[in-house]
Amino acid sequence: MDYKPLLNLIKEYDTITLFRHSRPDCDAVGSQLGMATFIKDNFPGKRVYVCGSEKSNVYPVLDNVSDIIIKESLAIILDTANRDRIDDRRCLMANKIVKIDHHPVVDIYGDLRFENDKAAACAEIVALMLNDETFSDYVISKQCATYLYSGLVSDTLKFSTTSTSSETLKAASILSSKNIDIYEINNVLFSRSYDRYRFITYMRTKIEYENGLAVVIFKSDEYEKYNIDASTARNYISELGSVTEFKIWAIFTQNEEGAFDGSLRSQKGYVVNKIAGKYHGGGHENAAGVKNLSEDDLKQIRNELLKEICD
Repeated sequence: MDYKPLLNLIKEYDTITLFRHSRPDCDAVGSQLGMATFIKDNFPGKRVYVCGSEKSNVYPVLDNVSDIIIKESLAIILDTANRDRIDDRRCLMANKIVKIDHHPVVDIYGDLRFENDKAAACAEIVALMLNDETFSDYVISKQCATYLYSGLVSDTLKFSTTSTSSETLKAASILSSKNIDIYEINNVLFSRSYDRYRFITYMRTKIEYENGLAVVIFKSDEYEKYNIDASTARNYISELGSVTEFKIWAIFTQNEEGAFDGSLRSQKGYVVNKIAGKYHGGGHENAAGVKNLSEDDLKQIRNELLKEICD
């Protein structure tokens, strides 16, 4: 892939803004902060801003940016398949837009696009990009590598997802060579409080299992009782991924409006993103999300997931 146009844009623009998707996970934040750090480290004269409206629990770094700054900037949007999912859509006002993403292409936006739906994480794309000969005159610092490795290890669930490949491990090798603290990164991302440990135990008692489909549905008072939010509750879907009999597994959490948002996962051979696309969502073949489901929608999507297993 030719990365020279991106390097030329970075050199050209004095102001660069970086964006990610709404309800950001660690891959979105890690890719965004990794790219921002790389630009700051190697182009110290640039004004670089990390944009968004929702802070991440792991890396709550955001800049206050005016419309004027965004309009004159080069905007780099990471880990975001479609415009509707961008956390701060003011980025669409930017003078030039670059899209870097690893989801299936559902929305063609941006003046320059780097899309690879075979990549396990957006951080994988960024790591391999910055290690390309195009950027050989520049350095990947320890902090930049820490952010990117965090995104990579979290989105692959410690390199255990179906999308993990030799390219994923190549990216991990590049990043780990930058003297990052792998133990501490894993500790930050995967250790849990006693409340969260108790929540996971409770979650397992709520699993509804039928013909290879495992579903957990949480009302808002159930996860709030354990001092966690809906997004964090859905993130524990990884706890269901090691059960042999589960072909597809899903967690749905009630939001503030009373509707339900969900995370869907599946074994290879069972496709969930096409089903998610019918319910205000999307994603990868084996990992997708849905949002704003009614009680009737919950029944319908369960039937469709069961049909995917049985067909």
